[in-house]
Amino acid sequence: MNEEPRYRIPDICVKALPHQVTPILTQPDLAIEIVSPDDEVPEMLAKIGDYLAAGIPHVWVVDPYKRTLVEADQAGIRRPASRLLATPLVGEIDFALLFQQLDEPAE
Repeated sequence: MNEEPRYRIPDICVKALPHQVTPILTQPDLAIEIVSPDDEVPEMLAKIGDYLAAGIPHVWVVDPYKRTLVEADQAGIRRPASRLLATPLVGEIDFALLFQQLDEPAE
């Protein structure tokens, strides 16, 4: 097994203000992963585990193909009851509206 440190870079990072501006954001307060067609469940679970182990308090996984969400924190990994996710940092995000935009024809 490789003992080299693993660096994960989420698709979207959110950091509470104020924060020290550095070339590399070392610990976001929310990590959001957008599922790609070639992503596999074990790989996504490993990413979630790595983010939580690194001390990131909130992790969201958004699947724009299946229109599903997963949220994770120290309490566990779960599918939300609705398409609304929230943290004190960003408030409520209604993914139903975002998913609806994906279904609209391009102009």
